[in-house]
Amino acid sequence: MNGLLKGEITLTVDIILGLILGEIIISLKLPDILLKRLIPFLERMNIPSVTGLAIALSTASSRAGAAVISSALENGKITERSAIWSVLMLPFPSYLRRWPSTFLLSLSMAGNAGIFFALSLIFRSTARFFIALFFLRRENHELSTNEHHEINFPRYSFKIASKIFKTLPVAWVFFALSYSLVPVLNDFFKNFFSGHDTFIPLSGWAVSAGSISHVSAALALAGGSMSSGELNTAQAVFALILGSGLGTATRILRQNAGYYFGLFPSGTACKMMIMNFATIIPLIMLNLIFAGLALLL
Repeated sequence: MNGLLKGEITLTVDIILGLILGEIIISLKLPDILLKRLIPFLERMNIPSVTGLAIALSTASSRAGAAVISSALENGKITERSAIWSVLMLPFPSYLRRWPSTFLLSLSMAGNAGIFFALSLIFRSTARFFIALFFLRRENHELSTNEHHEINFPRYSFKIASKIFKTLPVAWVFFALSYSLVPVLNDFFKNFFSGHDTFIPLSGWAVSAGSISHVSAALALAGGSMSSGELNTAQAVFALILGSGLGTATRILRQNAGYYFGLFPSGTACKMMIMNFATIIPLIMLNLIFAGLALLL
């Protein structure tokens, strides 16, 4: 209960500060000022300047970038679809900054299997970024070339105070649900994998179970299992990718649900959650296919 209360308080403070920061940035037209020299390039690329600034901010915090997108959407600077694709691009810069340490940790704990696992993670994150970029550019290209129809950008009438009262209760509910459900899902997956010994040994399923929530522990298990001869490199890679892929679903709920519904209207937040899953699951499956093919070689 204390953990839930602490999480709700942190969520509330982050959302309020984020909304205020986003409103200040948009009101002062900081995207146009700070990115003045880059705006012609962004326009040629069909990328809104506010998205460029949000991506830059997300290097430190993707939630700060999302707050800027939220204010831009409310003020009619971008369309809802542009906001959705922009938000899906935001985790990549901060992950790119953290990835070298992930790579070194994976290499030191699991050797070659760790290298392939770390490469699969950066592939997944990079591919999702460029998928979102593709659809963002297509959306803005359609807007810029549409000469026959009036384009109505969404404008939400409520100010920061009323927006906070509208979105915070929903954010609290979704955060509480994810806080309660994620441990249950993690335990379910761990119990499911703990008793299977099929195309990979039992130790491989243990690695998958660990990778759902504790990647470092899973890497240590994989390294130990390979050293003892229980797993080969292909089996260890498959187990790590499988567990990490399943853990991604719970991480999306835990890390994003509350903030999406706290920063954006409920309908937009729902679409963001759906597109988050829709863009990442095919990439997880692609990783698993390649890892599965390696098992057959």
